Amino acid sequence: MPHDASTWIALRIDVADDAADAVTNFLLEEGAPGVLTAEHELDGPLPPPGRAQLEAHVAAADAPRVAAALRTYLASLATVVPGCDDARITLADVPPVDWEATFRRHHHPVRIGRRLLVAPPWDVPAADGRVVLVIEPGMAFGTGQHETTRTCLEEIEALVDAGGVATALDVGTGSGLLAAALCRLGVRDVTALDNDVAVLPLARTNLDANGAGAVRLLAGTASSVHGQFDVVVANLLADALVVDAAPLAALVAADGHLVVSGLLDTQVERVVAAYPGWRIAATRADGPWRTLRLERTC
Repeated sequence: MPHDASTWIALRIDVADDAADAVTNFLLEEGAPGVLTAEHELDGPLPPPGRAQLEAHVAAADAPRVAAALRTYLASLATVVPGCDDARITLADVPPVDWEATFRRHHHPVRIGRRLLVAPPWDVPAADGRVVLVIEPGMAFGTGQHETTRTCLEEIEALVDAGGVATALDVGTGSGLLAAALCRLGVRDVTALDNDVAVLPLARTNLDANGAGAVRLLAGTASSVHGQFDVVVANLLADALVVDAAPLAALVAADGHLVVSGLLDTQVERVVAAYPGWRIAATRADGPWRTLRLERTC
């Protein structure tokens, strides 16, 4: 039955437990406002040991595309996470959802590193001397709730505190959070990039609202950018980090740093292999997720 653009579809996934975090991240990057889990939000019996049940709500017009993209992603993920090849995906109609209430339930203030605090606009606590970044949740990844965003922010803070960071590039900026953090932490020249033009207005709004209006915001991929930067941050998926390895590496200044994230611990070796002549200078871990700081070996 056809659906109008205001109808929402529940995308339900039964998958190996080890793949749950990766699938959640993928769905958020595909535009799902949130991902529900059997352990916390879904009614009904808990899944059997070793399995996870997830549910994401997407616009009906986008549901076939997101479901197909998820099937392709799971097939790729099966090469590194056993059990993904037997994932089950079903689609079902859902009644109208109060997304504002959903946002408020799933987004809360997060203190990150020594100096940062990320909060939604409806719940901004006392700053306690921290740099406060207020992010309006929307159809873009990057609210400080996900492990990869938090560890990227921690690594950004450490690099800026160590000195020598005058220019930076945020690849796959999404909400603009990482670019805003770079700017507010004192990097004088920051560029943010995303290949999804639909998220750019939200990123612009967040940047301007957080005193980071000087950040340049561009549409495109790493290969479309010219110049080099002291720090390049790419919080993407592992496949994108591998495919775009050459252009990402070329954007890093001679003594610069490449911060890559969005990969699982089981994907680290494959990602690093795509960057010959680079070494892991630092690793930040949160659950199964990894953020790596890469530096040239010579």
